[in-house]
Amino acid sequence: MKCKKLLAVIVALALLVSLNPLPVMAQDTNITLEEAIQIAKSLFPVTAQYPEFVSEFSASPQSSAWNLQWSAGESGDGGLNVQINAQTGEVIHMNQWKSGPEQPAAASMSAAEAQAIADRWLKTLLPEKSSHFQVVSSPAVIPLNTTYRTMQVQYQRMENGLPVQGDMVSVEIDTRTRDISSYFLTWTDLPLPDPTKVVSINEARRVFEAENMLKMQYFLPRNWYRSSLPQVQPVRLIYRIDHPSYGSIDALTGKPLVLKEGQNELFAGELALKEMSIGGMGAADQNAASILTPQEIAELEKHANIITKEEAAAKVKQYVDIPAAAELINASLTRDWQNKDLRIWSLNWGIKDNSKGEYFDMWARVNATNGRIYSFSQYSYDESGKGSLTKEQAAAIAQDFIKKIEPQLSQQVKLKKPEPEVVRPLTEENLPAQWSVQFVRQVNGVPFPNDGMQVTVSGVTKKVTSYNLTWTEQSFPAANKAMSSAKANERFLTLAPLTLCYSPITTSGAASEFRLVYKPITKDRQSGFAMIDAINGEALNSSGEPLDKNPMPRTFTDVSGHFAEKEIQSMGQAGLMNEYGSQFKPDETITNIVFLRALTGAVDGVWSITDREDDKLISDCVARGWLKEKVDPKAALTRQLMTETVIRSMGLEKAARLGGLFKNPFPEDKSIDETKLGYIALAHGMNLLHVDKEFKADEGVTRGEAAYTTVRSLKVH
Repeated sequence: MKCKKLLAVIVALALLVSLNPLPVMAQDTNITLEEAIQIAKSLFPVTAQYPEFVSEFSASPQSSAWNLQWSAGESGDGGLNVQINAQTGEVIHMNQWKSGPEQPAAASMSAAEAQAIADRWLKTLLPEKSSHFQVVSSPAVIPLNTTYRTMQVQYQRMENGLPVQGDMVSVEIDTRTRDISSYFLTWTDLPLPDPTKVVSINEARRVFEAENMLKMQYFLPRNWYRSSLPQVQPVRLIYRIDHPSYGSIDALTGKPLVLKEGQNELFAGELALKEMSIGGMGAADQNAASILTPQEIAELEKHANIITKEEAAAKVKQYVDIPAAAELINASLTRDWQNKDLRIWSLNWGIKDNSKGEYFDMWARVNATNGRIYSFSQYSYDESGKGSLTKEQAAAIAQDFIKKIEPQLSQQVKLKKPEPEVVRPLTEENLPAQWSVQFVRQVNGVPFPNDGMQVTVSGVTKKVTSYNLTWTEQSFPAANKAMSSAKANERFLTLAPLTLCYSPITTSGAASEFRLVYKPITKDRQSGFAMIDAINGEALNSSGEPLDKNPMPRTFTDVSGHFAEKEIQSMGQAGLMNEYGSQFKPDETITNIVFLRALTGAVDGVWSITDREDDKLISDCVARGWLKEKVDPKAALTRQLMTETVIRSMGLEKAARLGGLFKNPFPEDKSIDETKLGYIALAHGMNLLHVDKEFKADEGVTRGEAAYTTVRSLKVH
């Protein structure tokens, strides 16, 4: 009882505060709280179901809004949150949720039906602005499992026939209730430049190519690093955008977009190379490595080619000035997280007695076999103060340092040009206290941004204070196999055409103006396109994987009139069973692994099977109880195995075991094992099978029949 009273007091206080906003809030609003409440209630009558209500006001230099929330209170059975623009009265955001019993499953929703519902809501919520939005034409995967309750429809703002980057509407439709479940509006209320004075698309393309914005590089995703283990994914030779403008061209000047002090293009670099971050060999979390005991270290020193911690420390002292007062206070030998055969000494120096005001702390990582220094970083009392080094002077110091510490590797790297300064121009009065200088590995004259060296130079002491080396053993394709730069530009800009658009520019993190720019934009915003293979021109995502591996809906062209046509097309819309592209081949016998992939993808969603190895998928099916033992992935799927697997996936294993309770639906079929009659009878009774007078347990199942059974098993849930 006390809790209820306390809750009532809290709610009353919240309402009191929200009903009496501070004067500074009042002057930021055209819409009162009461008006905001009435707007929300008129649009979403569901508010009547929720007795408890709280509100708050939020304001920024750019906007102000009322945040309204209705909830079921102690029952916790759902609620509704609505955000109203305090200037215009428009709904900025809404979200409703239900935590009680779910609605009965409805018929599957098509993308066209979801869009029609979203269109109606868009006109209702934004009657004056809805005409400024256009559906983003991106084919959506439609999950088969009804636990996926929503479908999202996205709209792009268009002005003068041009996209306004960042201004979007997102609407989610509940596939069971056919009602809106969430909505989000982004609208930047700033003047738009006149597009009649822009340079031509041909001129923009000439600048894109003349500036060499698309560069050839070697590429390997960082998460694939295995320095001496077999390569799971080989190094690719690719073309991608690597330019300070991130591929954006000012459409009014015809030059690469150059911004003023403190400005950034909000959506720049979507297809461009991001800044490389070199972490050093084995610079991962120490917990990921296996720390060896003193006894193990002693044994390794006796029988393996392992240098001692004193020898490792001496290597570091060759290149770093360590104060006489500093002691080696910690040393551990670890197995490298990337290479189980590599041992690393992690060393830490510090000054225990700092009564004299001295401070020094340094960590270093050294190869325990050959003494190569992978990284070090030091902190001392004499590093604070005013810098006195220019960028060029710092780069020269860094260059001299890498020549000393890695004379051979230093010849295989190139100084990376720093990004243009977005802060005020540097003078002798405001030189930084430290500089970060980066060197990129070059292979066959082509950059490999994954590898290189990073050096930090103190602008106060003029010494190197930190160093990181990343250098992996890889196999690199020959650079002379790559297509020409002209052909690469043609291919890249076919996949992501230069598009004239309004792009928001931020100042101090807030949108301050729109610029007209030409920039590469893919037609399908969800494709994940980031680069092309430099040899065959294949479109790749940011992980260097082919885009055709991405789950996408399919409409199969060879199933018209087939008994499972509806189910087969449902599988295609879910992104499943697309081994033959737009062909399904419904009468072809299906293998165990193709069926298990289809069933797992149907239950868990297509993303669950992306890049999942066959053995792992089969092991997971065994662990889930769908299979009793591992099966041959390439063997033909029998009707008996399909039936058992599907019944188990539906959670009906216990009932199926009680075979004596069921009547044999195929009494003339001699292939039926009476101990497994329960599985067959259940599947037949729920109309999961497309069979005639005989079950034919050992017969191979066709792809069409597998799709029929899989889809229907989910509809029964």
